[in-house]
Amino acid sequence: MLPRIKKAELGKVHINEEVLTDDFLLHANGIEKMEKINKISSKELDRILLHDPDAAIFGIGFRGRVKIDQSVIDAAKKSGLDIHVLKTPDALKKFQELARKGRKAVAHIHVGE
Repeated sequence: MLPRIKKAELGKVHINEEVLTDDFLLHANGIEKMEKINKISSKELDRILLHDPDAAIFGIGFRGRVKIDQSVIDAAKKSGLDIHVLKTPDALKKFQELARKGRKAVAHIHVGE
């Protein structure tokens, strides 16, 4: 069942009955909690790729402060992924939009700035 995103605010995201205060991976089967990061590297992309998605979404914080290595974007495109790098609220909306269309989307969401 598709996770139900209820509310997103700086420092926390409400999904289903959980309030998440750390970064997390969001996919059709649920949520995987992760450590907070300030830079997205190949490690985060590798974790996304384990779910065999057709779209990867990176929520780079509410103010867009998380950096993403260009090598991550290049590797994602080379893998044939549809890639989206967005501020966290927009990333959550994009995940819902793609998932509702039947796309196999996976999102790495940063809950901080």
